[in-house]
Amino acid sequence: MIYLLHGTDTHKARAKLHEMLGILTKKRPNSELFKITTENWSEGQFNELLSSQGLFDQKYIVVLDGLFDKKDIKDCVMGKLSEMKEAPHPFLILDGKIDAPTLKKIEAVAEKAQEFTKIGDGKESYNIFYITDGLLARDKKKLWIDYVDLISKGAVAEEVHGILFWQVKNMVIASRADSIKETGLTPYQYKNALTATRKYKEDELLKMSGDLVNMTHKVRSGEGELGVMMEKWVLGI
Repeated sequence: MIYLLHGTDTHKARAKLHEMLGILTKKRPNSELFKITTENWSEGQFNELLSSQGLFDQKYIVVLDGLFDKKDIKDCVMGKLSEMKEAPHPFLILDGKIDAPTLKKIEAVAEKAQEFTKIGDGKESYNIFYITDGLLARDKKKLWIDYVDLISKGAVAEEVHGILFWQVKNMVIASRADSIKETGLTPYQYKNALTATRKYKEDELLKMSGDLVNMTHKVRSGEGELGVMMEKWVLGI
């Protein structure tokens, strides 16, 4: 099995790697983790990991971290894609920007491939916080269109989730405070949040906040993908 995490936003890609490792280790308890970098690369060890499972049928999880920086290592890995696909344990490939021919070959055999691109990287930059406009106005159509637009431009569900959770939290705070001084918000944030609370009941805001928190717990437990849950949440506003 092959899982590919790549792109110019290495911070988010690495965060996703750790999330996946948490899910895999829960599904495969007592599995042995092998992290291979250009510093500890061994072709012999790599070939051994393609088929062996260890003593007592112990499972492996193999992370190939930034190997494509070295052409000879990259060529070796690319030549073993079929074996990695058929291996009894997962291979997680973590890398930066990957050229199109290489990406196409990996995607053809990967169980899952996910790209993490910085907002505005190679594209016209924009303010991702505009996703909150539809939420503040309780305009489901606008929120959905803006969400789809952000994802198409390279935003990842984790980032959008964080911004929407931040805005919902501000709305809860504003609804309960007697003055701006109690909130710790800027005048602009407070005005937007307070105006938006007129369109929601407090129990609705608390449920929205709770649902967003529960999403992260479900993802960590391997109960679903954040992107799918976010779509359902947006459509439920």
